[in-house]
Amino acid sequence: MKSPKRSLRIRTRLILTFGLSALLITSGISVLTYFLVRGNLIENRDQSALSVASVNARQAERRIFEGATDKAVRDFLSNLRGVRAESTPVLRLETDWISADPVVFAAPDSLDAKLLEIVNSSPVDGAKMKYRMENGTPVLVIGFPLVTRNALYFEATPLDDIEDTLDSLANILMLVSGGVFLFGIALGTWSSRRVLFPVEEVGQTARAIAIGDLSARLDVGDDPDLEMLAATFNQMANTLEQRIQADAKFASNVSHELRSPLTTIMASVDVLNSNADSLDESSKLALNLLNGDLDRFKQLVEDLLEISRYDVGVNALTLERFLIVEFLERVTEQRGSGEINIEFAFEANDILIEADKRRLARVLSNLLENADHYAGGATRIEVQVDEDTLILSVIDNGPGIKKGEHVSIFERFARGSEGSRRGSGTGTGLGLSLVAEHVKLHGGSVEVLSTNPDGSGSKFNVILPGVIR
Repeated sequence: MKSPKRSLRIRTRLILTFGLSALLITSGISVLTYFLVRGNLIENRDQSALSVASVNARQAERRIFEGATDKAVRDFLSNLRGVRAESTPVLRLETDWISADPVVFAAPDSLDAKLLEIVNSSPVDGAKMKYRMENGTPVLVIGFPLVTRNALYFEATPLDDIEDTLDSLANILMLVSGGVFLFGIALGTWSSRRVLFPVEEVGQTARAIAIGDLSARLDVGDDPDLEMLAATFNQMANTLEQRIQADAKFASNVSHELRSPLTTIMASVDVLNSNADSLDESSKLALNLLNGDLDRFKQLVEDLLEISRYDVGVNALTLERFLIVEFLERVTEQRGSGEINIEFAFEANDILIEADKRRLARVLSNLLENADHYAGGATRIEVQVDEDTLILSVIDNGPGIKKGEHVSIFERFARGSEGSRRGSGTGTGLGLSLVAEHVKLHGGSVEVLSTNPDGSGSKFNVILPGVIR
């Protein structure tokens, strides 16, 4: 099964859009600038070299006389080189090659054979060619035939200075592109914060409502583009708050109204219980069933009242400090349903916790009762302390809880697959939801894990702050 692809966050996409757009535009401008400068430099060098070489070739044709010595020709070529020091004149007289500077440009070894062939076969027009010599130096070589002297004139102009200039320009343009890209990223970061600020406000307000702050409302300032969003969201929040308050009030009223008839019924059943010996077997059986259902009904009403207090926000903690291990021992002793082993490190014996004793006792009792109903009872309780956090674990060896129900079982009236079997031993469906509410009021959390690889066995972890060493 393929895992779903995770798309980038809106902020990340916005930042990348700014950065890549800046990089793309700058790169385009840099490439255009590079080629324009390159073309301009090369064209100017070509025109300048061609003009000078043409003039020098005509001078050579006029001033080189028959029978001139190699020294005289070399001196003449050196004088021509003085006019344009970066160029090196080369002359071929019949079969002899003379270079103004054999170290820089040796003839005919440094000449391209194809260029030599073109110039040699051209009666009037010259030719030019760019290439690299064996030492790697780029050159522009221009050649002319000297018809009246049966000679060939070449002038080699190095292009390494242009190449160095273009390399420097390319480095500068790359640095500028990188800088503009970083500027685009910074601009995108700033812009994304400004653009997504309302979205973050919506998320924070929705999160506050989700955790129980029904008074939270969206405030986007005086931005006219967001007025409709804010008004719609706040209207939705108002409707939600009214609906939740109405439901909570209804549950509270129903629970209170049920207490009076429940008290009357229980008093009547107590009268029947006192005369149970005079009843026949079928009546005793009916009375026993009635006692069990009344106990369950009484617990349900009490749980509903407790839940309704959370809904209307009237629950408050009564904090006190106590030894956690001693507290757990008393809770398990008071249940009287068999001894439960409490496992803890030696140093945890003196650990104090600041919490509401009544609520924490209810948390432990509900978890132990849950284990009794669905897992054959808890096998042990573990106590762990991590810095200022207390972790209480209630462990059983029951059939376990399906992984998909590890969160939903803490919802109201949720029973899970095992709890769906109704009977005299089942609970009210509010026990674990009350555990979550009590722990949440302490600023903690509760979770359930499977203890065995096959999914059997459960471990309920209650995580609480407030440890005092």
